[in-house]
Amino acid sequence: MGAQGRKTSPGKVLPSRTSRDKLIARAEEALDGMRDEFSGWIQEETNDLSNALSAWVNSPQDPERTDDLFRRAHDLKGQAPTLGYPIVGRLANSLCHLLGCKNVEIRDLVVVAQNHVNAIEAAVRGEVRDDTDTTAAALATELENIVNALYT
Repeated sequence: MGAQGRKTSPGKVLPSRTSRDKLIARAEEALDGMRDEFSGWIQEETNDLSNALSAWVNSPQDPERTDDLFRRAHDLKGQAPTLGYPIVGRLANSLCHLLGCKNVEIRDLVVVAQNHVNAIEAAVRGEVRDDTDTTAAALATELENIVNALYT
């Protein structure tokens, strides 16, 4: 169904009763009404990531635990910007790349993964949402540079 109208039967389209601008305004209003829930959702996702990290640290060479940590980071990478935390999405993206590194000492991998999760937890706890926070932006850049160096 297009914004131009609503379909009532094959071949017959009636004009839409609501303008596109009004539909967008209603959608934005609905999202605004959910903003309080976003904090709970991002905290829950962060807790899941922290728990996956704790399990992985005990057995970092276990493929199931690595997959679980990656999946949690990947979910957060996609959901964080929608929930209003693009810096968390950026950090989670870097963590995903880190977990794909090969030929890296396990102890180095663990330390850098812990630094990523600590940064994510701090951003959520402090409600640091984007790169306008210079400390968060610098930390994200530093972690990305570390991960990039591990690939070379």
